[in-house]
Amino acid sequence: MSHPNFKQKIISRVEDFFIHLNHSDKNLDLMYLDACLIDLESDFQILTNYIQDERLNLQLEGMVITPQTEKRLTNAEKLFKSVQSEFKELRKLLENSDSDVLNKKLIIDKFDKYISPKIIWLFEEEKTIEYTALKHLYETGEIR
Repeated sequence: MSHPNFKQKIISRVEDFFIHLNHSDKNLDLMYLDACLIDLESDFQILTNYIQDERLNLQLEGMVITPQTEKRLTNAEKLFKSVQSEFKELRKLLENSDSDVLNKKLIIDKFDKYISPKIIWLFEEEKTIEYTALKHLYETGEIR
C-alpha cells in the first residue's frame, strides 16, 4: 500500500484496524488486528525517533536550543511515547482474549477515549506536531 505521507499511512492503518474489528465474531482475525496495532506502535516509535533526531540535529548544528524549543520537543516525545504505550495496552487486551469473547466495545472505548483524540490533534493541518503535543499535554493536565 502506497501512502503519500506518513500521516496518511497512520490514518489508513487505523481505518484498517476498525474495518477488521467490525467484522462478525466468526470472521474476526485477531492476528491481523494485532499486526495493525504493532504497525501503529512502530509508527509512533518512528515519530519519537524523529523528535530525538531533531534535538540531536539542532545540537550538532551548534544551534542554541531555547528552553521553549526543548520543552516542545520533550512534550512531543512524551505524547508519542504515551500513544505508543496505549497501542501496547490494546494489544494486551487482544492477547488476553479469543475471538469468541473479544470485548469489542472495550477496545473501541479505549481507542476513542485515549488514542483518537491524540491522533486528531497531531494531524491538525495548520499546526506543528510539537504544538499539538504541547496542547494535548496541557489539556490533559500532564503539564502545567
